Amino acid sequence: MAVLGRWQRLRDVDQRVAREVRQLLVGTLFASPSSLAAGALTGSMISAIIGLSSHDHVLIYLGAAISLVGAVRVAAAMAYRDTNEEERNARAAVWERFYEFGAWSFAALLGLMTYLTITREPNFQLHMLAATTTTGYAAGISGRNAGRPAIAIGQLSLAAAPLTIALAQGGNLACWTLAFANVLFILAMLEITLQTYRVVLKAMTAAHSQAQLAQRFERLAQIDSLTGLRNRFALKSNLDRLLELGGGADSASLLWIDLDRFKEVNDTLGHPVGDQLLRVVAERLQSVARTQDCLARFGGDEFVLLAAGVDRRAARALADRILGLFNTPLLIDGASLHVSVSIGIVTVPHAGLDAEILLKYADMALYHAKAMGRNSSCEFEPAMQHKLMQMRETEQSLRLAIERHELELYYQPILNLGSSQVTCCEALIRWHHPTRGLVSPVEFIPLAERTGQIADITAWVLTEACRAAKTWPNDIRVAVNISPMLLKRADLLQSVMSALIASGLPAQQLELEITETVFMDDSEQSNTMLKALRRIGARLVLDDFGTGYSSLAYLHKYAFDKIKIDSSFVRNIEENRTARAIVNAVVSLARTLEVETVAEGVETASQLDQVRELGCAGVQGFFLSMPIPAAELAVLLDQGVVVPAKRAPMLRLARNAS
Repeated sequence: MAVLGRWQRLRDVDQRVAREVRQLLVGTLFASPSSLAAGALTGSMISAIIGLSSHDHVLIYLGAAISLVGAVRVAAAMAYRDTNEEERNARAAVWERFYEFGAWSFAALLGLMTYLTITREPNFQLHMLAATTTTGYAAGISGRNAGRPAIAIGQLSLAAAPLTIALAQGGNLACWTLAFANVLFILAMLEITLQTYRVVLKAMTAAHSQAQLAQRFERLAQIDSLTGLRNRFALKSNLDRLLELGGGADSASLLWIDLDRFKEVNDTLGHPVGDQLLRVVAERLQSVARTQDCLARFGGDEFVLLAAGVDRRAARALADRILGLFNTPLLIDGASLHVSVSIGIVTVPHAGLDAEILLKYADMALYHAKAMGRNSSCEFEPAMQHKLMQMRETEQSLRLAIERHELELYYQPILNLGSSQVTCCEALIRWHHPTRGLVSPVEFIPLAERTGQIADITAWVLTEACRAAKTWPNDIRVAVNISPMLLKRADLLQSVMSALIASGLPAQQLELEITETVFMDDSEQSNTMLKALRRIGARLVLDDFGTGYSSLAYLHKYAFDKIKIDSSFVRNIEENRTARAIVNAVVSLARTLEVETVAEGVETASQLDQVRELGCAGVQGFFLSMPIPAAELAVLLDQGVVVPAKRAPMLRLARNAS
């Protein structure tokens, strides 16, 4: 009963084994065609000898049937071996049923031959031959077919049970003793079969689990967990295979895609929103990727598309399609985000370049696409290498510029035309590079914005400018330019307050100049920051007014303290009626709104007269003063220099200082 109980439990387990494990267990049945052939040959020979020796037609027919079934089983095993693995696995249940039918048929015929030999023939030697053959077959089956215990137990029972019955019918003590011993033999073989099956099942299940785990790790090693796309490793593997095949010119194109200003999203909306944005971007990119392409997330907000069979012209068209995907806002957690991308393109050339070099070329092209103003694509050109190296060197040097004390602030005074007094000085940064000399802000400020270093630089400028302004007369303010991207960062307010507290400068003596580009997307983050800056008392200045994004609504919405009219209008004010009309309109509007106006870029006495005549409240430009170091400005302010009512300009100190 214990054996039957264990058999029932193992049978329940067998019904729940994984399909792949069952396929492996079925495979063990056909694993050794030679052992099947040996068993079939032995059974056929013994049954033939018994039939021919007994001259019993029934036993002769049984011998022929045993030989036939044995031959069919061997042929089936050979056919299984020659079938491909995929087909074998797909029809594993059919193969198992076929084997089961053949095995039980062969065992039943052997068992019947043994029973009839003992009960019909008086020859004791034939009895021994039949009983030995059946017992040996039963013992061998218990181990060989233990992977499918139902088949093994069926064979064991069909082969050995008839011998027990025949012995029990012998009518003497010796036969009954042998019958009892055979029952014990059957039970022992059943126990061996079940134990062997348990060991085999455990081993194969463990092997299957390990194989599944290995497959999972292999898949995870090539899949980006956040987006479900391929990862860097998978992309490089695909590219390596493509290059190994030789391909030829224009066999594929690499498109390196990078989200513009993704860091701002993370900093302002948080990483969960940033992650969701990356998933939505991945979905949009998948809409243009074909089955034969490899789209991968390369890390952060960078994606790479390996487009097979795409030449230069097709790659440019594909890049345009990708740019077009982001013309419409992305809906993230109920918020509408305007997102753009920049794309670097490189076409995979003839054999000879490895994957790392091609990816580096695509990265170079991406860098230039961002330098062109983002939301654009750029194709790699060999000349980019030198320029990129220079940019990277500048970027690395800029990271150390603050701690190496290479940055310095110059100040350009702003004159009030009514009082002829300096009322404000704009802080302008200068970088004294150790080998390149003075580096223009036009070169390194956009670089700082692209790399995110602008936050640290602005914090330093605020601290230095507020500290310097604290030493000036109380009626002179300091103006600091604020990058539009910083208005979306929560730490800008902290930087401003820290600079004011550390220096002791009253907030109303600090002007924050913001260009009109900040209103291009009219984001809620920028709106909130501007209101917060106004609440702490800082003055807001709209810089470069009229250069492309002007809107009267902003003047009303944020109540700017000052408008700076862009130098492009002042430059043409003498000969261009339109420029003069625009300046006049802005001044009139500002007067109505009680907002101060400053004309930037005044370089001649005539321009000074023109803006004075039109009613500008203040002026700034080279005609009055070049940007000068803090020490020279301090001397100038101590002297109380003013501009006379008419033409005599302020002392233009250090004209060659910048």
